Amino acid sequence: MAILVVDDSRAMRMIVMRELRKAGYETRDVMEAENGRQALERIRDGGVALVLSDWNMPEMTGMNLLEVLRKEGNQVPFGFVTSESTPLMHRDALDAGADFVVTKPFSGNDLADQVELALGGHRQADGLGAAVSNGPETVASVLCGLLGCDVTTSPSEPPRPQKAGVVARYRGDGESQRALFVAELEVAASLGAALSRVPAGAVQEMVADAELPETVEANVYEVVNVLSKAVPGYGQRWLLEGMKVFSLLSEHEEVLAAQPGWWRGPVEVRVPGYLSGRAGFLSA
Repeated sequence: MAILVVDDSRAMRMIVMRELRKAGYETRDVMEAENGRQALERIRDGGVALVLSDWNMPEMTGMNLLEVLRKEGNQVPFGFVTSESTPLMHRDALDAGADFVVTKPFSGNDLADQVELALGGHRQADGLGAAVSNGPETVASVLCGLLGCDVTTSPSEPPRPQKAGVVARYRGDGESQRALFVAELEVAASLGAALSRVPAGAVQEMVADAELPETVEANVYEVVNVLSKAVPGYGQRWLLEGMKVFSLLSEHEEVLAAQPGWWRGPVEVRVPGYLSGRAGFLSA
């Protein structure tokens, strides 16, 4: 019997499988699916003891997958591993028949504990707010948990407008609450590459060309999505609205017009073995 990992991001499937291996589950005990429809076919074929699914995916979402399974009478243990959990989503997931919700980034112990409980027939208790998470609140701690390596940061000047880079936009609970994550291309490319173990040499080519390959850009999107947990003022929920790569950061009007006091803790980010660069949050 196998654990089925369902996520449209190959990098995130790799991360979940890495944590399962660290928890003692062997590679032959884990299967993959890149969306809910593919997962449904594999579950119907039999041999799946537990499903670990993302929430939002093309073809069929994780919630749609869960609802179809339960309507068919399939009670396979089902857990969500997602960066988009809110208290309401958590309650909806449990009401629909999920056994647990684990939020990204998660520690290996978080995931292993819930997997063990679900396989033993125990469900996560309701009323846990935004679900199981250690709640990292710094860029470094979030990135360490996501990449599985010792990412370090140190205070720096804001990202340089004359550099190529990435700008991600977040929306807060309030209609007018906005924040940006701005990263020089060196650090953005390094984070995207490190997520799926792309060699560092390729990062230098990306920086020289001032663009990201599609797969690495998708990885960077996954990284900045999880970094919503590090947005200053994370007492509220921040949701990623979008991300764009710029050949010059100054092409983004809000970055160009930013005043020094609008930056929130800009840092130099160092990913072991990769290029370093400046990144930070900007009040928008």
